[in-house]
Amino acid sequence: MPDWSYQTLFRPLLFLLPAKQARRLTLTAIGMLGKIPGGSLLIEIMGHMKPPASLSRSLASVPVSSPVGLGAGLDMDLQATEALSRFGFGYIEIGPVTRKPHADYNEVWREPKGLAISYSDSLTNPGIDSYEKCLQKMRHVDVPLGARLGFCRGASVQEATAERAELIRVLEPFCAFYTLELSPNEAINWGTHDWSEHLSSLRALTDRPLLLVIPPDLPEPEARRLVKIARTEGLNGLVIAGGITQHTQRVQRDIQVTGPPSFEQAIDMCRVLRSTWTDATIIGSGGIQQPADALTFLDAGADFVQLHSGLVYSGPGLPKRTNESIWQTSCVQRPPDALSSDTAHRVKSWLFPAWMWGILLGIGMMIGGGVAWWVAATSVMLPYDEKFLGASPADLDMLNAQLLAFMSHDRISLAGTMLSIGIIYFQLSRYGLRNGLHWTRVAFLSSGTVGFVSFFLFIGYGYFDYLHAILSLLLFPMFLLALREPAKKQLLPLPIDLNNNRDWKNALWGQLLFVIIGFGLSGAGMMISIIGVTDVFVPSDLLFLCASAETMQAYNDRLIPLIAHDRAGFGGALISDGIGVLLISLWGFRRGESWVWWTLFLAGIPGFVSGIGIHFAVGYVDFWHLFPAYIAALLFLIGLVLTRPFLTAKTW
Repeated sequence: MPDWSYQTLFRPLLFLLPAKQARRLTLTAIGMLGKIPGGSLLIEIMGHMKPPASLSRSLASVPVSSPVGLGAGLDMDLQATEALSRFGFGYIEIGPVTRKPHADYNEVWREPKGLAISYSDSLTNPGIDSYEKCLQKMRHVDVPLGARLGFCRGASVQEATAERAELIRVLEPFCAFYTLELSPNEAINWGTHDWSEHLSSLRALTDRPLLLVIPPDLPEPEARRLVKIARTEGLNGLVIAGGITQHTQRVQRDIQVTGPPSFEQAIDMCRVLRSTWTDATIIGSGGIQQPADALTFLDAGADFVQLHSGLVYSGPGLPKRTNESIWQTSCVQRPPDALSSDTAHRVKSWLFPAWMWGILLGIGMMIGGGVAWWVAATSVMLPYDEKFLGASPADLDMLNAQLLAFMSHDRISLAGTMLSIGIIYFQLSRYGLRNGLHWTRVAFLSSGTVGFVSFFLFIGYGYFDYLHAILSLLLFPMFLLALREPAKKQLLPLPIDLNNNRDWKNALWGQLLFVIIGFGLSGAGMMISIIGVTDVFVPSDLLFLCASAETMQAYNDRLIPLIAHDRAGFGGALISDGIGVLLISLWGFRRGESWVWWTLFLAGIPGFVSGIGIHFAVGYVDFWHLFPAYIAALLFLIGLVLTRPFLTAKTW
């Protein structure tokens, strides 16, 4: 459920449901995806969310892959923890956890206008026994887990210590660190001696990091007092709780509100905590809806940030966007040579660097497509086609006046697709492989592999296309040489994507349209390939030809194999083209990545001009036959308009 599908399709539908029901449905679906075979791969393909390696750091003594974590309270039943661990988080905080289930007032409300979420009880959880069973069943959690430890309200210091000690004992095999939940009442009602006794006892129980949770609305004197106690008793750091306490007539009691209403107070508290304990590990949370909010926390003194309500309102892509913004911010502060040093020392063997071979492959595809277009628009048939059929174009024209036009329409469609593929490979090589960008290499490899393998689709018919074979033999070594160098960079320096503004939201709609086009082209290519190696014709083809398949066979028993070859080749090329468009659309959409917009624009022109224009040129204008192409062209134009401001942004 990437942002391009969540913001455009799923969020509007989910927000029609009550908050608790929508959360349960979402987490159940995400959890099932994480558990099914291939689910992890699908998450990676759809989101490409792994954080840049340079963002890895230590949370106290715990190695984490990113400074962005998932805060407690969102997935209280641990339904989707395994899947969420692949969403780009550096760690996940489970809980809150108490000894007994705590769900007397388990109500949740959304406040869409204020982008807030309200909880009737901040300690709602199924209890430690349920957590232990869930954790024992988990097999594929990719990030460290922390646990937010609570205790029964109204407990004495001794009772609270005993309960938390039991929680630590049970969770020790599963959790890498612990955070200690705190309410304003406890902060005020417990004296300094009580807190010292409580924290020192817990510190003696475990060598795992302990962090004290500080509510953003806690009075500053109380916050400073608790911070000094925590530091004295050997705790490792502090967590700024995401919510603030508000009173509401809805339930006639205090509720916890997280989101923008708590943001300013959380930022102020972060500054207070940093000034009080300068070397503490501080985790900031509360109202992070966009990358700019996370950067504000980091500027205020936080070492890490936790997401909560932002995942609901902004979408599952928020951790990825936040990671990338943190990385891009670090790029602004680093000299250019430090960012490009790993590509400066590449060995230039085999005449050219690897990316240049990719460019030559793209140029070769475009030349091949241009030659194929010229042949299809003039003579239609090549000498070896005539030899295979034992007939000239004039002979075919005498048999059926529509036959050459039909063959021309197939071959020009293939030529346009080849031009489109060539443009994609050229751009992937020039802007991706040249800079060692990992996702472009995967896209290049995936599309090219399908394209070259599709060469074998038509062999079973007994027709061998010499031009196709020669072109493949010339281009395949270029394909291999273009892949001989690894590409390990996840990102390149770009304008920082800070805000959930109109350009970003419009770009998500545009991205959705291009993803649909990519899937559509791939699906259409598969269908055409299947038809090419089975029935060869669809009903509208035969209506245009004014002949049945049997009549075509009677004309010349080698005619159908020749047409089948054209169809299978076109289908394979269309799959290759579709995969290229799809993977660029899934992985390449970042603010300021202008070459992605130009790639989609330039690659689309020959594809749609050939695919639609040739039908009008030859008079094959069956509406329903062309309807999918009309829809794709419309989506293409709308997608270009929607994505241009975001992809071509130049402001840093």
